[in-house]
Amino acid sequence: MNRKNNKTVKLAMMAVLTALIFALQFITVPLGAITVSLSMVPVAIAAITMGPVYGLLTGAIWGLASIMKAMIGSSGLTSTLFALQPFFAVILCFIPRMLDGYLLGWLYKLLHKKLPVLVSGCITGFFAALLNTIFFMSTIVLLYGNTDVIQNMMGGKNVIVFICGIIAGNAIFEMIFSAVVTGPVAFALKKAKLVQPEAQPE
Repeated sequence: MNRKNNKTVKLAMMAVLTALIFALQFITVPLGAITVSLSMVPVAIAAITMGPVYGLLTGAIWGLASIMKAMIGSSGLTSTLFALQPFFAVILCFIPRMLDGYLLGWLYKLLHKKLPVLVSGCITGFFAALLNTIFFMSTIVLLYGNTDVIQNMMGGKNVIVFICGIIAGNAIFEMIFSAVVTGPVAFALKKAKLVQPEAQPE
């Protein structure tokens, strides 16, 4: 694939992934008493197919979708935190998601040196949800830890126990769903020759 065609493909993929991110912000999968979001999957796909920088960029798009959802009051906790301190909410929505996408790009590169696309894609998808939860909840505690809202959520627990509790709840299902979806998509994109060549093993 020449440079011009490669740029065109990346622009097309970014357009599709952007649309998916905004759509998935308002779509959740009911699973009994909990709901599972797959918003991190397009970020993982960008990181896998185009590398860390595009993972970071797609993470920023996810952050934009998140803050827009918070601003219209339909994002639960994030909307509540936005009402308390909007500037902190912007940091909360952007930084964890951008860091997540960037690190996923490097994680996939490292994994795919030893593992096939399907396996490395599944693991990358799993970590897309895990890292997002860790970064997002840690940032909440850092920025809003002294507020009544977060103090009530923590219920006297220390930070590590609190975040582990979140991971053991909704996040574990998001990790599984993200892994199950991301791996096959990455495999299909490899078959379509859309996985970045530099990520493939020698």
